[in-house]
Amino acid sequence: MPDKQSIEKDITYNKNFKTKIAEPFNKLSLNFISDFSQELRKFKKISLYPDLIYLIFWCSKYKKKITENNEKYLRMGRGLVFHICPSNVPTNFIYSFFFGLLSGNSNIVKIPSKDFKEKEIILSAIKSLFKRRKYLALKNSNTFITYDITTDKTKKISSICDARVIWGGNKTINEIRKIWIPERSIDITFPDRYSLSIINVKKFEKESPKEMEKLVKKFYYDGYTMNQLACNSPHFIFWIGKKNKEAQNKFWNCLNKIVKTKFVFDHVHVVDKYTNLLENIINEKNFNNIKMFKNNLYVVTPDKKTKKIENIRGINGTFFQKNIKNLNSLKEFISKKCQTVSYFGFDKYELKDFLKKNNLTGIDRMVPMGSALEIDIVWDGYDLIKSLSRAISVE
Repeated sequence: MPDKQSIEKDITYNKNFKTKIAEPFNKLSLNFISDFSQELRKFKKISLYPDLIYLIFWCSKYKKKITENNEKYLRMGRGLVFHICPSNVPTNFIYSFFFGLLSGNSNIVKIPSKDFKEKEIILSAIKSLFKRRKYLALKNSNTFITYDITTDKTKKISSICDARVIWGGNKTINEIRKIWIPERSIDITFPDRYSLSIINVKKFEKESPKEMEKLVKKFYYDGYTMNQLACNSPHFIFWIGKKNKEAQNKFWNCLNKIVKTKFVFDHVHVVDKYTNLLENIINEKNFNNIKMFKNNLYVVTPDKKTKKIENIRGINGTFFQKNIKNLNSLKEFISKKCQTVSYFGFDKYELKDFLKKNNLTGIDRMVPMGSALEIDIVWDGYDLIKSLSRAISVE
């Protein structure tokens, strides 16, 4: 077995680093998350970053949470969790860290190498908290690092970890899973996924202009906040029911107006968006109609033959739409890779009935429109607190 302590010191550059475990939702971790949200609030221009505003609200959910230990087993963290986070989503790494922390673990977090402003703000808040005496134990049992994925550091940390949380494309995940971990260690993987939205046409037709604008604004936050780079960002809209072109046009025109006032496009956004559209056209070759609202919004309508949609992705406001007769018809477009379905005009009983009856291997979340980007401790079908902790029988 590798010398765990020497590797910990080598990787973290902290001579006092030592793996420590605790109960899930322990008081120290909850206080840390609460104080972290307060630190974020201190940044004067925090309102410019919607994903950080949401992060503040997310933290507030756990301020008063207590250990959920109604089961007959004592739960404790597994030990050291190694988080390998994606490079294209600026805030993902902090949620991954919080999952490990709330589960009672020590954590080594590989953060994005890209220079995101959000990343700088988050790390600045963490650094400020680690200076406080009450969080010295957390400082010495958690660390954030960045390095080239091709180096041997991944092998070193993997050789001493008790769990790996791996985010990324399928190729990245499969390569990392080839790297040895101790026999009792586990891997939790979050591979490439796709997400979509569904709208009940009959209900949508009855919406007043004011209510329709509220709904479209919710869709805007789901679709534009992460530039459609997050796995839970919608790419397709399915209009369910009798086709109503006028209602669809109202939706897209309203979205265009919102994007004009709220989203700031730079040259990279525009080029990436147009390139992405051309790639889709070349790869799929079966689009009936493409409507461009200048750079604000592209709306693409595939032909009737298009069933496999898991690899059709938009970016920076490119959406694909389809009309289907009823909710059960949606099953033809769902594969294992489908993660989130955001909805309007359906109740929970309809949705649960759809999930039960259709023998689906995909869909891990069905949430109201506007909630697609909300991340929780149950994610991609994993109960992360239970997955990242041990159940200990004491009789």
